[in-house]
Amino acid sequence: MITIPTLSQLYTDIKSDLESKFTYVIPVFGKNFIRALAAVQAAKLKVYYLAIANLQKNIFIDTADPESVGGTLERFGRIKLGRNPFPATAGQYSVQVSGTIGATIPARTTFITDDDSSNPGKLFILDSAFVLVTGSDTILLRALEAGTGSRIFTGETLTSTTPIADVSQGVLFIGESVSPVDAEDIEDYRDKGIQSYRLEAQGGAVGDYRIWSSDAQGVLRVYPYAKTGFPNEINVFVEATVADSTDGKGTPSGTILTNVDNVIELDPDTTKDINERGRRPLGIFDIHVLAVSPLDVIVNIAGFVGITAAKQTAILNSLTDALRTVRPYLSGADPLEDKNDIFNINKAINAILTASPGSIFGAVTMTVDGNPVSTYTFTQGEIPYLDSVTYS
Repeated sequence: MITIPTLSQLYTDIKSDLESKFTYVIPVFGKNFIRALAAVQAAKLKVYYLAIANLQKNIFIDTADPESVGGTLERFGRIKLGRNPFPATAGQYSVQVSGTIGATIPARTTFITDDDSSNPGKLFILDSAFVLVTGSDTILLRALEAGTGSRIFTGETLTSTTPIADVSQGVLFIGESVSPVDAEDIEDYRDKGIQSYRLEAQGGAVGDYRIWSSDAQGVLRVYPYAKTGFPNEINVFVEATVADSTDGKGTPSGTILTNVDNVIELDPDTTKDINERGRRPLGIFDIHVLAVSPLDVIVNIAGFVGITAAKQTAILNSLTDALRTVRPYLSGADPLEDKNDIFNINKAINAILTASPGSIFGAVTMTVDGNPVSTYTFTQGEIPYLDSVTYS
């Protein structure tokens, strides 16, 4: 990347060049048109530098800006991934409705989540008319707002926005039929694009499962392993993005697992001939698509001198960021220099000192999944998350 000079630097350089050329010191006061000329030329050169830097930035996928701000990132994605970033998708929910047998709920009837819901004021619609067969029936509602911001949770209720003859206005959530998924984060999209450049298709190697799974929405990363003791069977552990996970820790929903299973079996690009879409390697009898196992990490810091609420927050954030980068290492898909599958006391101390330099404290201990450890290697679909930081 070129270094972009400041306006002041450009102005000074131009003025110095003119003074050198004409062996004349341009006065500060009086007739100093050349100073104004130097300032104008500096402003023009600044624009040129910015344009060149922007061009240079957007010829590489790792630095390219999104198209929404004039960049080229999605162009790389369309070439290597064959798609744009996934848009948000709306959830569909089964709800219990009560009324008189034979009563009809018209198509396009809308319902709104009640004020005590996790996401109050969200609208949902009944796509097809429904006739009650019993006094208490189940209907399927579709969220009008795509993404997880309109998700309904167990025990929550909705109310129809208009009265319905012989039908109660209130309905009760009983199940999620289609899980909502947020729009793909642009940095996740960039990361998948970079992986597609790094990894080459090899007819069923570890990297292939990474490439194939990037076609499923809501997936952050997958970790494929040969199933121990079962020849020709593979376990593929799926980590969801934080927004699309069921617990905020990376656990994928059933919908995401199904989508991963589908894209591993068959390329979702329907413009290709069916003979070109098959993906499962010949000889693989079964592919088990499984959720990752988030393991809680608790860090205890003894004898911290001068601890404050601000320091506690900074330490919590620093440890959270440190653990977010620790993931199982796959030698067939991850570069060796990116290997970061171990978390230990030294890394915890480093994160603490990064958040609060020069701090004085005693012993640092930690537990992983409830077990006291000094170091832990995450593998076979295990991923860490920071449960809490305690002080003693």
